[in-house]
Amino acid sequence: MGYKIGFVGNSLQTMCNFRAGVMTELVQMGYEVVIIAPKDSDITFLKQNQIRLIPIEMDCKGMNPFADIQFARTLKRIYKKEKFNFLFHYTIKPVVYGSWAARKTKTPQISVITGLGYTFIRKGLITRVAKFLYRLSLRTANEVWFLNQEDKSLFIEQSLVLPFKARLIYGEGVDVAKYKSQSDLSSIPFTFLFIGRVLWDKGVGEFVKAAQVVKKQHPKVQFHILGQLGANNPACVSIQQMEEWEQTRTVKYLGETSNVLPYIENATCVVLPSYREGVSRVLLEAASMERPIIASNVPGCREIVIEGYNGFLCEAQDTNSLIACMMHMLSISQVELEAFGKNGRTHVIKHFDEQKTIALYKRKLQEYLLTENHESC
Repeated sequence: MGYKIGFVGNSLQTMCNFRAGVMTELVQMGYEVVIIAPKDSDITFLKQNQIRLIPIEMDCKGMNPFADIQFARTLKRIYKKEKFNFLFHYTIKPVVYGSWAARKTKTPQISVITGLGYTFIRKGLITRVAKFLYRLSLRTANEVWFLNQEDKSLFIEQSLVLPFKARLIYGEGVDVAKYKSQSDLSSIPFTFLFIGRVLWDKGVGEFVKAAQVVKKQHPKVQFHILGQLGANNPACVSIQQMEEWEQTRTVKYLGETSNVLPYIENATCVVLPSYREGVSRVLLEAASMERPIIASNVPGCREIVIEGYNGFLCEAQDTNSLIACMMHMLSISQVELEAFGKNGRTHVIKHFDEQKTIALYKRKLQEYLLTENHESC
């Protein structure tokens, strides 16, 4: 086709984990795919799939305006040199400054709001600044995609995005052929598994407190934590704090991984008591692998967990509510646990199959690129 498509985000690892299916499909169709992101993971996947990386420095959570201006100018230089036919921007800084650079280089683009996270959970100056920047940058996007209805409604209500540009896509999908269980729940010890960046805002503190209470009544039950420690985030749990938790022998820290499959396979129930999500990839992967799930009743989680069907919903920042859900999960039979798992996979296949997301990307690119060709004729 000869079209060059740029995917711009704050993490190469996240880009490969969440959008591998879309990017590889576009390469197979003849598009040239380029990722612009910090090089924070191995590039073997890129080499195997003929995807090019332009590494870029980015202080994801920093508030230095001079660094941000430099970042915006760097993106502009890259866009001008590469002459992209279309761009996709993910996470706040690529969305805000990438949109500006795309406008300056007259490159059509779609901004994807993957979640609101720390910036919107903790109210204050940072939130006000972020809203101001979103309001300015999203005006220039051809479309703005949201992963859940609440985020979309919030942006429209607060005039951060024009309503006709906002589109709901219900998550970025999961590869249901890859995330498929091969084991029987009855063959493993009962294990609650937390997966995610180890942030207070992900509810890891509530997970540990709940584990301390539940383990007193069920001493054989295991509680594991899998995810990145020491992330560049104000809400990050320290390595020292994790060591203190492990010393109590209540929870076990498994480290971080780029492949969650074997860990989900060895868990009975995946738990994410997050304060807010875009749409939780972890919960989608767990449900696709027929694991019961417990999550907070918040945007990005409640779309995946159907109470009493494939898991339970607890109240955010409420340890007692999480304890009740865990105790409830421990009380149900093996047959019910397996039914929860099968129901979860059915729900994911129906609503969150990655193929639906890939079809959307393909359709939108064809729509905009065809329009561009017609206008140039």
